[in-house]
Amino acid sequence: MAPSRRQPSSPILSGAHWASLHTGIVSLQRDWKRKTMPPLFWGADRIPLQDVKPAPPTAFGEHSAYYCSGAYIVFLIRASRMPTVSFEEEKLYVAGPFNEWAQGKDKSKWRLKPMQIDGESYFTLRRQKKQIVGSEPVPFKFVTGTGRWLDVPSDAPNIHWDASGNRNYQIRADRTGKHVLQFTAPRSINQSGAAQVTYKEGDYEETVPVQAGVFLKTLESPMEQGVKVLGGITRFRIFAPRASSVKLFLFQDLEHQEPEPITLRMVDGMTWEATVAGNRHGWYYYYKIDGHSIEGATCFDPNFRILDPYALACVGPQGPAIVVDHGKLPRTPRPFRPPWWHDLVVCEAHVRDLTKFAPIAMSDIERRGFTGLRKWVEHESFYLKELGFNAVELQPIQENDARDPAQYHWGYMTCNFFSPASQYATDPAKATQIEEFRELVDAFHRQGMAVILDVVYNHVGEPNYLQYIDKQYYFLLSRDGEYMNFSGCGNTLDCDAPMARRLMIESLIHLVRTYDVDGFRFDLGELVGRDALADVEKKLKAVKPSIIVVAEPWSFRGHIAHQLKETGVASWNDGYREFVREYVTGRGNAEGLRYYLQGSAELASFPSQTVNYLESHDDRCWIDKITENRDHNGYFPTFNDRRRTHLMMSILSMSLGIPMLNSGMDMLKSKHGINNTYQREDLNAIPYTRAIFYSGTHEYFRQWIHFRRSEWGRMIRLYERPKPGYFETFTCRSALGMVYNANRQYGRRQLFYTINPHFEIVRLEVPEGLLDGFTQVADQERFDARGLHTAQVRREKNYLELMPLSCALWVKA
Repeated sequence: MAPSRRQPSSPILSGAHWASLHTGIVSLQRDWKRKTMPPLFWGADRIPLQDVKPAPPTAFGEHSAYYCSGAYIVFLIRASRMPTVSFEEEKLYVAGPFNEWAQGKDKSKWRLKPMQIDGESYFTLRRQKKQIVGSEPVPFKFVTGTGRWLDVPSDAPNIHWDASGNRNYQIRADRTGKHVLQFTAPRSINQSGAAQVTYKEGDYEETVPVQAGVFLKTLESPMEQGVKVLGGITRFRIFAPRASSVKLFLFQDLEHQEPEPITLRMVDGMTWEATVAGNRHGWYYYYKIDGHSIEGATCFDPNFRILDPYALACVGPQGPAIVVDHGKLPRTPRPFRPPWWHDLVVCEAHVRDLTKFAPIAMSDIERRGFTGLRKWVEHESFYLKELGFNAVELQPIQENDARDPAQYHWGYMTCNFFSPASQYATDPAKATQIEEFRELVDAFHRQGMAVILDVVYNHVGEPNYLQYIDKQYYFLLSRDGEYMNFSGCGNTLDCDAPMARRLMIESLIHLVRTYDVDGFRFDLGELVGRDALADVEKKLKAVKPSIIVVAEPWSFRGHIAHQLKETGVASWNDGYREFVREYVTGRGNAEGLRYYLQGSAELASFPSQTVNYLESHDDRCWIDKITENRDHNGYFPTFNDRRRTHLMMSILSMSLGIPMLNSGMDMLKSKHGINNTYQREDLNAIPYTRAIFYSGTHEYFRQWIHFRRSEWGRMIRLYERPKPGYFETFTCRSALGMVYNANRQYGRRQLFYTINPHFEIVRLEVPEGLLDGFTQVADQERFDARGLHTAQVRREKNYLELMPLSCALWVKA
């Protein structure tokens, strides 16, 4: 039958993308209703496409979350795409205007049920079209039985934003799945370059490019990546699915870095491999990758030296990588068991901030990195041990884009996820960073301190090696190929792309297995995403069940603290940070303080899921934010600045959740009011002599930390939420008094805590006899576990007289 010569009144093609390494999908503007397939052609030469046929329903439905079958609409989700949803334990519903967004009485009729399609597990629901579709497009979404709305992927072909900015799916009556066709491509994805498909009928022609599409983001090689020494050979592998050639440059002398290249071969359609005779441990290498350029989607450059993403060590951020025999990696005979989450007292610190003015002897090169910090940790007067911390959260120690080893760098521009930073090594060309970092972690462990690493997987630094491997695969891009800069650092890593997720998880597992790291804090965790973080938690706990996983739950795109509540991932509590600062400066309220003291129940399903903090490396430090001085300069704090800092420390110590301090807060460390001290070693380094000048504050912090970790502190260090009646609270204006263990849930011991942030005396009414048997052990200046015997808080039968800017703590055995 000859094709019709009728000129189409509107465009026919909607788009085309790859569906596998060798097949493609064409999407039409609307369902194709003719009996014969449309006339489609490949490339500039207009090669007739072979094997054009209707695509299976899941080709459209898997990404659009629906397809039509006769008089029915089928909603579906592939189980493997939702690794954090336990479909056996948690109900899942489809929601839209057709069922009052799953709020109606017949909600159970809209629950998805398990089903096998082509050997894959799906959850589906079949409903008549007439119940759902009208003349206008219809939005919908999926929601769990606990009320959690599942995100609509940003690459869904039927994405729709409503007037309130919510992202939904959308059903169109003329796009039922019959508008999607499948074909076999003349060339594979890595050999096709800027492929295109043309619809040609008579004089009418219409062409669309073949995009990588959703398929690219599903590519995942099962093959082991990186370099592996295997007996008498050394094997090199790198994932580069759209490359047309990969060359390896392997050499033993850093003075001669241009050896004859070794050509890798494609082994599974995605991964390239080469094997070299001999054990090449200690040799150096890099890759050069070429491919067909696609504007906005690839950055192939056959002359650019690429640092292996799986390199276990590198000479510097510019490379080269160092071949490391896995058999020569340090091994931990008995892994350290960190404190339980609810027992943690954490200090955030930077390697060079701790070593810069450390009052012990060490060489200049040691003072710059791991070896110097190890010596300081091992010293009898080590600062963090002296204060009583049982966990340190180190700012990033992975390879970063510092220009030279001497440059002070916070480390948040990561260039390699496996290698400890060459800048902190005494001889990075010999990969000493591996053993030196392992020795540092071991030194902390011998002091009884867990090691948590601040890690950055939301973006990468410069050079951005991943973009030269496959820009579109590894990063979130706009439709015109520009980086989506939700991180504020130039790019956003796509942690949902399987090999990006795998790179993240395998590098974390490497840090745990090789160095016995105890936990991780994820920078801008919102960009990593709830599902990826839950996946990380699951995989790491399989390696080290005690692992600590914490997220900074926000980014420039959004906030996911509420979503993390259903996971085992803890999150930094920015609401706590802002509220306590306002409260001690007289702008808070008692109800808010009660909420945060009792563990931020709206954000945390268990007490230690909230990390309570008042200062971190970012922005101005605590004293500069609350100082009465001009220009936020708290270097010479006022009396009220110091007193409010003491109130803050008492609140932090009495709050359910994980307390975290930044190094130097105990000595009223100031950055002279400067907000961004990213590369200001002079302002960030710990001024240890200031602890002597402000010894009263330093000791006050130490005593509160000791109390928090003591037997008395067990009433605050709760594993699970207490029963109703555990707290008994009394308020007057913003002042508050709170009894802990009021219902005797945990034995006879009780605590009573009061605080008054006002400049006036507050009379706090309490029941007569409330404090019978209690001993006051602390106020706003002192802490003595044996009891304060002078200048105690005045009390009458039914009230306490709270002094201005004061706090107090009583204990009862």
